[in-house]
Amino acid sequence: MQRALDFDKTPALAVPLPLLLNVPIFALLAGALATWAGPQAFASRWSPVTLALTHLWTLGILTSAMLGALMQILAVACNVPTLRARGVSSFVHATLTTGTLFLVAGFLWWWPAAWRTATLLLTLAFATYLLAMAASLWHYRTQVYAGAREILVAVRGSLAALAATAIIGLALAGSLSAGRPPADWVDSHALWGLLGWAGLLLMGMSFQLLPIFQATELYPRHLVRWLPLAIPLLLIAWTAFSVMSGHASVPPRLAELLLAGGYAVWAGVTLHRLWTRKRPAPEATTLYWYAAMASLLACTALWLRFSPGRATQPELALGTLMIVGVFGSAIQGMLYKIVPFLLWKHAQEALEIPGSDPARIRACLKRLPKMVQYIPAGRARAQWVAHVVVILSWTIAALGGTAAGYAAGPLLLLSAAGLSWNLAAALWRYRSATRTLAALVTAHAADRLDATIE
Repeated sequence: MQRALDFDKTPALAVPLPLLLNVPIFALLAGALATWAGPQAFASRWSPVTLALTHLWTLGILTSAMLGALMQILAVACNVPTLRARGVSSFVHATLTTGTLFLVAGFLWWWPAAWRTATLLLTLAFATYLLAMAASLWHYRTQVYAGAREILVAVRGSLAALAATAIIGLALAGSLSAGRPPADWVDSHALWGLLGWAGLLLMGMSFQLLPIFQATELYPRHLVRWLPLAIPLLLIAWTAFSVMSGHASVPPRLAELLLAGGYAVWAGVTLHRLWTRKRPAPEATTLYWYAAMASLLACTALWLRFSPGRATQPELALGTLMIVGVFGSAIQGMLYKIVPFLLWKHAQEALEIPGSDPARIRACLKRLPKMVQYIPAGRARAQWVAHVVVILSWTIAALGGTAAGYAAGPLLLLSAAGLSWNLAAALWRYRSATRTLAALVTAHAADRLDATIE
């Protein structure tokens, strides 16, 4: 496995950034909705508000960020740039964002027209993205970096799981829009989405990114090779056994136990790698990875405590901890690493002045913000503290805590406002830096013209 990224393959800023910026916007919407609903948002996994909140998180926050991040990571880590990346990103961003809003409106007001519109838009979004990814992986199959081939196993598995999740979810939305009760595929939709699409992609990214950005040791080779293959097979087995023999039978439970065990092993290894990393001072991204992996181990413990042979299964608490704690933490930690890097990289690329001497370029570089200056570490850590409180409040609310149910929405609003402020400040610094560079380039061109005239 390689420890390097080819930053020259970084796509245009307009490719990943709009999808990444969906995260704070939809987090604010989820916080506002949870504040309005109060404890009713956590009364049942089947309530309209809960379903709306779930899809604000899973589509608006998690999927948006992962689609954008994958276009970035495949290009720089695997030498697999997305074909027609700018057009694909713009179209997917528009249809995914609008489709998510219509889906949420359908749940809140039980509005068949909104479900039909959401089904169409989300079908276009996922079909376009999956076809673009499949075409790109095929087109660049012989040019993949040798050290990145193992990562692509997890990426391909996650994309296949995304396709399964989307097909099941769109079928469920279609049945609702037609006024029919949805088929008994909700658990499959959730399992393929969380443990397949999101889990496998996060796992594959960790194999590549943690050794580079967190200075950890490489993951064990047998774990990297076999676990991304085992997860999809276990999901297929769980689905097949559930269809044939029902959810209460032993084979699906065994598949669930193996899935939980596999993810627990990955979480344990990741925590050990982070704890023994070569950089002693943890940055915000490190703290978010700690929160994500601790939440994943807590999910495993919660499942083992309540699942086999118990009358009550805390599906809502498990789903909440998985979505908010595991993936919500990983996504926000990723933003604090990817967004400053993208802005810093593209600001430097704007410095290309034809015919300029190296001394002038070095002088211009001093005017640019360093990558760590785009989002100061103290503000990122403060927002991490707010997010940890959100994890606790949402999980307790899902377990039945009334006071936490009232506090969950306002706390998410506070955390999302902090994230929004940090990202907005980074974008402002980028725009200021590029304006400064534009003025320097103009002055340089004027100097050259004067020299030519003389």
